[in-house]
Amino acid sequence: MLRLPKPTRINFHCIGELSAVVLSTSLCQIASFLQTVNPYSKLHTQQDGREHGVSGWPFTPEKPITFHDFFRTVGSPRELLWASSDDEGVFLGIAPDDNSWYLRFRVGWDEEGFNLVGRFDFTLPTEMAETFRREVLADIPAALEEQDADAYFGPIGPLP
Repeated sequence: MLRLPKPTRINFHCIGELSAVVLSTSLCQIASFLQTVNPYSKLHTQQDGREHGVSGWPFTPEKPITFHDFFRTVGSPRELLWASSDDEGVFLGIAPDDNSWYLRFRVGWDEEGFNLVGRFDFTLPTEMAETFRREVLADIPAALEEQDADAYFGPIGPLP
């Protein structure tokens, strides 16, 4: 049987925790980029529990959303908090139905309980990553690290 090479994907993730304002601004930039790539994509969200390291339970059932819902979800620190689980090991994942890209984030209160902080990662095909670097990366206010997606997700579980 012919085995086609597995497509490579690149992951961009923030270095450390971000303020919820910087996180929201960064995610809005990414959402704008994704909407220009394919504005008619059918999207879905899911609770991503891979950070727990529990085999067999990384995700909850998917919920369909639109780009309008996507922008509303990431549009403010309050919306980010409402979308995030109380469980520190659970992220909200967003992807198109073909799973060509994957964005996940979470927000919570800092240790003192005074500031909202969070983090995110964004995975996309290598050919899409070139456009992202050229057109969007400089506008994102967060410092991002870039890595092969398999290497990034290796310690926490496979990509959806």
